Formats: sequence, C-alpha cells, structure tokens
Amino acid sequence: MSESIPLHAYDLIDELAERYPEVIYDPRMDREEFLLRQGERRLVLSLIRRRQLDDETPHVHG
Repeated sequence: MSESIPLHAYDLIDELAERYPEVIYDPRMDREEFLLRQGERRLVLSLIRRRQLDDETPHVHG
C-alpha cells in the first residue's frame, strides 16, 4: 500500500493533525518520547493556527 503526499498545504496539515494527536503525559512513558511527541503536536497546532489566520486575512491580488 503506497501513501500519496497531499498536493495542498491544507490537506497536509489535516493529515499531520491526524498522525500526531494530542499527547497526554503518562508517567510510565519514556520522558524523551513524550517530549518528542509533544513537540510534534505543538508544531501541528501552530500550523493549524497559521492556517486559520491565513483564512481570516483578506488577500489582495494585484
């Protein structure tokens, strides 16, 4: 099974949001793994926020 790369940035952000869900700390989890997953999720959330800001900003094409 081959996975295709989304052609649109918004589709890629949606796919990343699915692949990197919210991370809830579990004391039994390796701390480094938790920090890595938490960082990945923060990156996805920042992409989502930037997309929302971009959607709200009127674009002037000249």
